[in-house]
Amino acid sequence: MQLDGWIPIALWLGLGAVVALYLYRRMDMEGKVVRAWLIAGLLLSVLGLILFLTFRSMKEKGRDKAVDPKAYKPPEYRMKAAEEAAKAERPAEEPKPEPQKKDVKQIDGIPRCPECGAAISSSDKRCNDCGAKLKD
Repeated sequence: MQLDGWIPIALWLGLGAVVALYLYRRMDMEGKVVRAWLIAGLLLSVLGLILFLTFRSMKEKGRDKAVDPKAYKPPEYRMKAAEEAAKAERPAEEPKPEPQKKDVKQIDGIPRCPECGAAISSSDKRCNDCGAKLKD
């Protein structure tokens, strides 16, 4: 009967050891291990983990501060001479070819684009296929 009282304590400390190990690894990855958090994790178990995560998130909110723009030099943009020469040698863009009318079977009651013959809605102002202006 005396062991029944020790089982929850052993479970609590076992879980606390797992939490302390997790906290140690997380702080070790960040480069700063704080022993007080390890002890809190061991003794308080899940409560210590909740406290750690709460304080850590509150601390990270302070890191969202804006950076002084005067602290950095503006970036320098330079184009290579070859890119400039290639840009100058490019031919002018060719005009887009006229849209071809589609050979579409006409169905009564369905409005069609006068340019390409695509089915359109009566409320469309431009054709969805060729972009032709439909209404004034």
